[in-house]
Amino acid sequence: MSKREDFLWIVQAIMIKHNDNIVGWSGVAGDAVAASYCIPANMTARDAALGFCGAKIRGFGATQEVPEWMADLQDPL
Repeated sequence: MSKREDFLWIVQAIMIKHNDNIVGWSGVAGDAVAASYCIPANMTARDAALGFCGAKIRGFGATQEVPEWMADLQDPL
Protein backbone atom coordinates (compact mmCIF):
# COMPACT_ATOMS: atom_id res chain seq x y z
CA MET A 1 0.00 0.00 0.00
CA SER A 2 1.11 3.55 -0.62
CA LYS A 3 1.38 6.24 2.03
CA ARG A 4 -1.85 7.77 0.67
CA GLU A 5 -3.68 4.44 0.99
CA ASP A 6 -2.32 3.86 4.50
CA PHE A 7 -3.43 7.37 5.52
CA LEU A 8 -6.93 6.89 4.11
CA TRP A 9 -7.27 3.47 5.73
CA ILE A 10 -6.30 4.85 9.16
CA VAL A 11 -8.59 7.88 8.78
CA GLN A 12 -11.49 5.63 7.72
CA ALA A 13 -11.01 3.35 10.72
CA ILE A 14 -10.94 6.34 13.10
CA MET A 15 -14.00 7.91 11.43
CA ILE A 16 -15.99 4.69 11.84
CA LYS A 17 -15.06 4.45 15.52
CA HIS A 18 -15.84 8.13 16.22
CA ASN A 19 -18.81 8.56 13.87
CA ASP A 20 -20.93 10.37 16.48
CA ASN A 21 -18.31 13.13 16.68
CA ILE A 22 -18.18 13.90 12.97
CA VAL A 23 -20.21 16.76 11.55
CA GLY A 24 -20.48 16.63 7.77
CA TRP A 25 -19.26 13.15 6.92
CA SER A 26 -18.99 13.78 3.19
CA GLY A 27 -17.00 16.97 3.72
CA VAL A 28 -14.58 15.25 6.11
CA ALA A 29 -14.22 12.30 3.72
CA GLY A 30 -13.50 14.67 0.83
CA ASP A 31 -10.97 16.56 2.93
CA ALA A 32 -9.29 13.23 3.77
CA VAL A 33 -8.83 12.49 0.07
CA ALA A 34 -7.46 15.98 -0.56
CA ALA A 35 -5.16 15.73 2.46
CA SER A 36 -3.83 12.37 1.28
CA TYR A 37 -2.18 14.20 -1.64
CA CYS A 38 -0.52 16.75 0.67
CA ILE A 39 1.25 14.53 3.23
CA PRO A 40 4.82 15.79 3.61
CA ALA A 41 7.49 13.34 2.44
CA ASN A 42 9.08 13.26 5.90
CA MET A 43 5.79 12.42 7.68
CA THR A 44 4.39 8.95 8.24
CA ALA A 45 0.85 8.04 7.20
CA ARG A 46 0.05 7.41 10.87
CA ASP A 47 1.21 10.85 12.01
CA ALA A 48 -0.63 12.51 9.14
CA ALA A 49 -3.84 10.61 9.93
CA LEU A 50 -3.67 11.47 13.62
CA GLY A 51 -3.10 15.15 12.78
CA PHE A 52 -5.98 15.11 10.31
CA CYS A 53 -8.38 13.43 12.71
CA GLY A 54 -7.33 15.74 15.55
CA ALA A 55 -8.34 18.70 13.39
CA LYS A 56 -11.52 17.23 11.86
CA ILE A 57 -13.10 15.02 14.52
CA ARG A 58 -14.56 16.64 17.61
CA GLY A 59 -12.97 15.31 20.78
CA PHE A 60 -10.24 13.34 19.01
CA GLY A 61 -6.74 14.19 20.15
CA ALA A 62 -5.52 17.02 22.29
CA THR A 63 -6.18 19.87 19.87
CA GLN A 64 -8.46 20.97 17.07
CA GLU A 65 -5.72 22.92 15.32
CA VAL A 66 -5.29 22.34 11.59
CA PRO A 67 -1.76 21.16 10.81
CA GLU A 68 0.18 23.52 8.56
CA TRP A 69 0.55 20.91 5.81
CA MET A 70 -3.24 20.74 5.36
CA ALA A 71 -4.07 24.42 5.78
CA ASP A 72 -4.97 24.92 2.10
CA LEU A 73 -6.67 21.70 1.02
CA GLN A 74 -7.96 21.57 -2.53
CA ASP A 75 -9.87 18.80 -4.24
CA PRO A 76 -7.55 16.79 -6.49
CA LEU A 77 -8.38 16.80 -10.18
